[in-house]
Amino acid sequence: MTTFVLVHGICHGAWCWQRTVDDLTELGHTAIAVDLALTSLDADAEIVENTLDAIDEPVVLVGHSYGGAVISKAASGRADVAHLVYVAAIMLDGNVVFSDLIGTFAPPTDASISIDGDGIITVSPEAARKLFYNSCSQHDADAAIAQLRPTAFSVLATATGGEPWNEIPSTYILCEQDHAIHPDFQRTMSAHAKNVVVIDTDHSPFLSTPEATLKALLSTL
Repeated sequence: MTTFVLVHGICHGAWCWQRTVDDLTELGHTAIAVDLALTSLDADAEIVENTLDAIDEPVVLVGHSYGGAVISKAASGRADVAHLVYVAAIMLDGNVVFSDLIGTFAPPTDASISIDGDGIITVSPEAARKLFYNSCSQHDADAAIAQLRPTAFSVLATATGGEPWNEIPSTYILCEQDHAIHPDFQRTMSAHAKNVVVIDTDHSPFLSTPEATLKALLSTL
């Protein structure tokens, strides 16, 4: 059996992976969803590194959205990550800053995040529904929106400094109906990955298409 470490994106938490954790556990795997601080990329990568340090076997390290940047930074130089999985995630060269490219691949929606004077990202319920959950059920979207939390914009404006996919096998799960990270942007980033799995769903496949997400994760074994 395999240990999976699951890393969420901006404004989310470990809660978003609960269905995936339950599904993997039912199959006999170990699944650990981490809670990021969402204050800086360095702090978030350290949380993941500490999680990996406490595990005695190689893991499948999974990052969703901004979590892709986190796993890229955390996995660099490590020998205890067996596979990297990027779920509609940031997968950029180590010297490239995600926020510099947002305008190049504008999301296919009129919704947007809000950034206050202190550089804190918040997402209104209406915007979240359009950006993150446009293929989710009303019930799942409402439950997720109620748990969103602020995030420092600086996490998206920091280069990872790492390209661990050059040493570690990797899979990119590309979400064709994503309104947060444009599918064309995902296609560009996914060129770094050894394998690409396409799911016809929104930015939150762990909620909208949990069976397909589980199948994609298991395909890495």
